[in-house]
Amino acid sequence: MEAWSRHRLTVLYGGTGAGKTSLLRAGAVPALTDRGESVLPPGELLLDASFPVAAMPDQNPYTRALVDSWDPDVPPGGFPGRSVGDLLRSRTRLDRYGRPAPLYASLDGTELLLRPGTSGEQDRRDLLDELLGLPDTVEGLRLLLVVRSDHMDELRRLVDKRAVSHAEVLLRPFTPEAAADTVERALARFGHRPGPGSGRHLAEELGTASGTVDPVLLQVAGRALWRSRSDREPEAGGVDPALAGYVRQAVSEAATECLVPVRLVRSWLDTLAAAGGAGAPPFCGGADVATVLQDRYVVDRDAASYLLRHPRLHRPLAFLGPLREAAYTAARHFDAACRARTRGENTVAGEHAQRALSAQPAPGPRLRVRLVSLLGDLAFEEGDHVSAARLYADAAGRYASLGEGTAVNRTLLAQARCLFLEGDRSSALEVLASVTSRAGSDPGVQTGLGQALWHAGQAESALDVLNRVLARDSTDTEARRTRGEILADQGEAAPALHDLERPGAPQTPSSRAARALARATLWGAEAWPEDLDEALEEASDNGPVLLRAARVRRMGGDRDLAARLAERAARAHHPPLPHHQLSTAARLREGE
Repeated sequence: MEAWSRHRLTVLYGGTGAGKTSLLRAGAVPALTDRGESVLPPGELLLDASFPVAAMPDQNPYTRALVDSWDPDVPPGGFPGRSVGDLLRSRTRLDRYGRPAPLYASLDGTELLLRPGTSGEQDRRDLLDELLGLPDTVEGLRLLLVVRSDHMDELRRLVDKRAVSHAEVLLRPFTPEAAADTVERALARFGHRPGPGSGRHLAEELGTASGTVDPVLLQVAGRALWRSRSDREPEAGGVDPALAGYVRQAVSEAATECLVPVRLVRSWLDTLAAAGGAGAPPFCGGADVATVLQDRYVVDRDAASYLLRHPRLHRPLAFLGPLREAAYTAARHFDAACRARTRGENTVAGEHAQRALSAQPAPGPRLRVRLVSLLGDLAFEEGDHVSAARLYADAAGRYASLGEGTAVNRTLLAQARCLFLEGDRSSALEVLASVTSRAGSDPGVQTGLGQALWHAGQAESALDVLNRVLARDSTDTEARRTRGEILADQGEAAPALHDLERPGAPQTPSSRAARALARATLWGAEAWPEDLDEALEEASDNGPVLLRAARVRRMGGDRDLAARLAERAARAHHPPLPHHQLSTAARLREGE
């Protein structure tokens, strides 16, 4: 609490299961709240189907998830146009001297943003970059990032690169004395009277050569001691079955969650036990399993290898007995699908969603429509726009039968965007007309409608819609970004830069390319903008980004490069150029 109070950025780190989440949620946040401080709920990242991704495909879904977790009073997906900075600035208050009062915000599980190599990696990196910039742009902010030790070096490198003044707090495992005291006081508090030395004996059972006690295993064994209601000191034979039961459940759930045979998971754990401290890499196709078992505190990571998180788990492996996959209900399959999607494992997420739909008992109407919408999101992210449009149409009909009008409009917007991308312009315009007639005042629907109208070539109508959104809420970052990009494409460079260079504006490849175009329109393009290079590297198959780069090069007099970029823009797929911009690309290809 002292570090968090005194620094703009604080990093709490420790091994898996060291108690970081408990320290944050059960310790620091309640204590600060009791002290009268302004504290947001602990932030977390979990993607679900509350807001269909195709309705506003350029917005970072991880940003939306974090904003929702920091603002729990708003329905899921309630104000999808806000950025993290928007929300924090709206919560900043002045003290009695007119100075910004401290605002405490935290993100638990920051390591998710540092995991490489899966779907959504760039979105996760963009959110982390935004978070690290917040202490300099939001007055009074006290930001706490909670991360595992095995990702600390990478986070430290990024923090140092930004030269952010920060504090680091390491949470270590228990000492034997602290572990013994914890057990005895916890049991005594709830009316259990263990024999003298029970806590000490348990601490010795779970201790390591380095003189520490693992909090997770202490909790598992301590719970078994409590349930035994024994006044005798716990015997080793009582601890082993408790730890074996814990590992058995974790293995079964990891196999089910990752959709791999449970025997492979068990075999891999035996390999880790045999390897001892040397560890071993994941088995072929088992990287997801290793991640989930680390999340469940069974293994730890050391560079590219994994090892059992504690030597005391070696012996209980002999007690596991026959293993089988966990039995999941439709709701548990849905939760597993959302977790897999958050980790970037879209194939696994889709399989869990399908299993949920066919589960018995069958999912209820509200869960079923979320599953259908989730499958639409996954199809959209894989570029299957035909399937995505069909699934979104199905979801919209189901939302209508439930009387959820806002969800209907958002899902229809997603369907229209997919139809545009698939080239079915007439059907897309028909769906868009339906949304326009019933859009109401929902900012997410209005912003998505503005984006869709621009995609349809109706720039003036799009700007009218976005202007109305921003007249009601000037902090809507997504609406402002969209308006700025449209204005840049229309040649309205000065007002475009007013939107795109606003403090806290998103730094997406699309917005950076639009900003470069607006600057070139105003001041010429003799020098190639460095951030345009970065935008092209991150979005090498993005039609609008490539076309804006082509226009900048044409202004700079480089006809050949402009023509090549325009050719790439016309063939791009992620996303393709809107139909009304193809003629601009054609003229640039011809050297005009």
